[in-house]
Amino acid sequence: MKKNTVVLLIATLFVIPFSAQAEDVKAIFEKVNTYIEQKNFTKALEELKWAENEIGKMHNQELKNFFPDEVAGYKGGKVEVSAALGMTNLERNYTKANNTVTLTLTGGGAGGAMGGLAGIARMGMMMGGQGAGQDTFRIKGQTASLTEQNNRTELTVLLDSGSMLKLETRAADMGKELRNIAENIKIEELEKYLKGTVG
Repeated sequence: MKKNTVVLLIATLFVIPFSAQAEDVKAIFEKVNTYIEQKNFTKALEELKWAENEIGKMHNQELKNFFPDEVAGYKGGKVEVSAALGMTNLERNYTKANNTVTLTLTGGGAGGAMGGLAGIARMGMMMGGQGAGQDTFRIKGQTASLTEQNNRTELTVLLDSGSMLKLETRAADMGKELRNIAENIKIEELEKYLKGTVG
């Protein structure tokens, strides 16, 4: 009997955080509506910020799904999430043999802080992106740039949603390898999600 109780408690510990999170968001919006009815708009706005914070956590969790555990023979480590100046940054290191490739997604969605910067970067790539050690092309319909210099290889994909996907490694002549990894990432699905056209 005691053993069954312990198993039930352990199972509950794993289930509660996810259900509690969903209930919290719903409860927050109920508070917002209550404060609006009371014309307490200051409190309503405060609660909305908390709702945005919780939804942001769920959004980042969803974005992690686009960082596969394994891609093109590379195994992924922990996904790191950080935010600054209105931009979200997700990063995951992938290793194979003695080589490490870092995959980074910077931005977060349509109309985000990266939107204008990505547009400028795209124009720069298309106008002068064929210099020494640099090549500009498209991957799954998205503008991409490959740079190989100083024993470092970097592949940048500018997404139409305004975000930027980057693959980099501290090794030379890795362009073909990075392109292969990029081709195996679900860029189209990521774009749909970031543009809010999923569902």
